[in-house]
Amino acid sequence: MTLQQVSAHVHVETAHLGSNNSIIAGADGVALVDTPHKPTDAIAWRTVVDGFGRTRFVINTDHHPDHTIGNFWMGGEVVSHRGTRERLLNEAPDHDYLARLFDRIDPEAVPLLAGYRVRVPEVVFSDRLDLHLGDAHLELTFQPGHTANSLIAYLPEDGVVFTGDIVCEAGLPSFQDSRLWDWFDAIEKVSSYDFSVLVPGHGEVADRAVLDRYREWGREVVGQVAAAIGRGEDSEQAAAEIRFADNIHVDTEDYVGYPDDLIEMFQRRSVARIYDDLVERPDLATR
Repeated sequence: MTLQQVSAHVHVETAHLGSNNSIIAGADGVALVDTPHKPTDAIAWRTVVDGFGRTRFVINTDHHPDHTIGNFWMGGEVVSHRGTRERLLNEAPDHDYLARLFDRIDPEAVPLLAGYRVRVPEVVFSDRLDLHLGDAHLELTFQPGHTANSLIAYLPEDGVVFTGDIVCEAGLPSFQDSRLWDWFDAIEKVSSYDFSVLVPGHGEVADRAVLDRYREWGREVVGQVAAAIGRGEDSEQAAAEIRFADNIHVDTEDYVGYPDDLIEMFQRRSVARIYDDLVERPDLATR
C-alpha cells in the first residue's frame, strides 16, 4: 500500500485497482470514502482502517462496483445518495459477472464469492447530509455528473473535496451512466468549493489545476462525437470508431485490469451516450 496523508484528518490510498479509498479520522471516529474493488484489497484495507479507530461511516460516491464491492468487509454504516441504494438493490452485478471479473483481476477472491453479498447503504439522503466526527465533519451533497446518483464529499476543516468519478486525475471514466449536461455542470460545482486538495475518483491527489485538464479531456471526445454527427454518421458508426484513452480499467505495472471485451463495451456505450445527448442538446458541443 502507498497510503499518504494529505491533510490533518485525511489519508488516501491511490494504488488500488478501482476507486481511490480515503480515511477521514476524527476525534469521534472514522469515515471512509469509497471502498476497494478487489476483495483481497478490501480485507487488507480493513486492517489499515481499524488502526485509525472505529469506523462510523462508509460513504459511496456512486453505485459502481469499483466503489462499492468493498462495503461488505467494512464496519460502520454505509451512506450514499438514495439513488445509489436503489441501483445496488436492483442492478448490482450478479454472481456470474463477479466470478468472471475476479478470475481476472483478483483470482484469490473467487472462493470468497460463496459468502459475499452486496451491502447496500443503510443511510441515504436526497440533497444534502452532514456527518460529524467530533473535530471534523463531512458535507455530502447530491451532484449528478458521472452518474445520476453521484455525490461530492467536502471536509471544510481541511479544505479537502472528494469528487468520486465526477473528476478523475487518471483520465476519463465511462460516460455510460452520465448525461452530458450533468457531466459539465458537476465540474463547475466542484470548482465552486473552497478547497486546496482534491481527492479524485481515480488517479493521484490533485489541486484545482486538474479541473481544467479534466474538462478539456471531456471536450475533446465530445468534439469528436459532434464531428461524427456533422458527417452524418449514426450512433453505431460513431461508437465503432471513436475511442478515448482508458487509464482506469486497463492493465498497469501494479495490477491486472479488466478484460478487453468489457473495456470495449464501456467505450461503445460511452460514445453512444455522448452521441444521444448531443442530438438532444447540440449546444453541448461548444460547452
